[in-house]
Amino acid sequence: MAERNGDEVGSPVDHVPGSDQATEATIVDPRPVEPLVGAGETPLSDASGLRALLGRSRDRVSAGQARVNELIEKNHDRPLLDVGLRIYQRDRESAGTIVGSALAFRLFLFFVPLTLFVVGALGFLARWIDPEDINENASFTGTMAVQINTALTQPGSTRWIATIAGLFGMAWAGRSLSKVMVSASCLAWRLPVTTKATARVIGAVVGLVAGIVLVSTIVNRVRQEFGVGAASLSFVAAFALYAVAWMALSMLLPRPTTDPGALLPGAVLVGAVLAVLQGVAQLYLPDKFGRASELYGAIGATVVTLGWFFFVGRAMVLGMSLDAVIYERLGSISQFVFGLPVVRVLPRKSAWIRKFFDLGHEDAAGRRPDPEHGRVGP
Repeated sequence: MAERNGDEVGSPVDHVPGSDQATEATIVDPRPVEPLVGAGETPLSDASGLRALLGRSRDRVSAGQARVNELIEKNHDRPLLDVGLRIYQRDRESAGTIVGSALAFRLFLFFVPLTLFVVGALGFLARWIDPEDINENASFTGTMAVQINTALTQPGSTRWIATIAGLFGMAWAGRSLSKVMVSASCLAWRLPVTTKATARVIGAVVGLVAGIVLVSTIVNRVRQEFGVGAASLSFVAAFALYAVAWMALSMLLPRPTTDPGALLPGAVLVGAVLAVLQGVAQLYLPDKFGRASELYGAIGATVVTLGWFFFVGRAMVLGMSLDAVIYERLGSISQFVFGLPVVRVLPRKSAWIRKFFDLGHEDAAGRRPDPEHGRVGP
């Protein structure tokens, strides 16, 4: 048997024959013992802290919803305040900020292949188009102006690659953008959420975005030819075009009624936001944006562009909630117009008018759709 030193600790003790017990010296580590955590597991303290954080977050959300519900019940007899509170509640309920950010990101992803396609298409027109004319008409300065000049001097193979890649990228990004819009509409109208986007919806989304670019170019040309005064009037026309385009797109999104009048409030909001952003971009930002591009390069241009897209996406989501709440609380403008003494005879004589404006959606008691399920209720 090997001799053990009394100062030696931690070595096993030999078993003594005939003894019922075997002793073993152990080391007492003064450091705290940490729990054993397997791969992919969370320590108990971290898990408890996470659960507590989630619990506090749920409590704050529930308390906020309770306060809003209390204010809605208290101000039910004040239509404007009641509608405002309901819009706020619906926007939070449908995660308006998060969905708006998702829309902004996909709008940005759509404009990347759109720009690639435009650059490739411009390359085929290089012999007839002067780069300076394009930059002047579109108010491109700094980095953007340099990119346009480069696009018009690219070789033929690069033009084909840019054009084809841009087309495929637009189709992919347009499909992704359409899915988010469909889901956002379902959340705003409290319908079962789906991400299925038809070809009509994708085509309408692509047309809306391309229309924004086209109208922006036309308005900028009017400003250059006739001055700021004429451009101010052209912004009014742009507002009307944007509102009609957004209403046409919204008619293809999920909603419990086919009445286009229910989409008018959101169309006014989206059209106004787009017109204001366009005015700021064309009358105030060109010089500042050009200097920012020269100073910060592509990063500064990307930050400004993403900010513009965020406001657009946020307005779209808020417009959907605005449509849903006003329709559920007050009805649509179509119901008001066709309820006038002289006009009310038209739905009685035309089945197409009744179907298109969904005038048979209310029963004889004037009940509107149930906001919870989209069905007619008291």
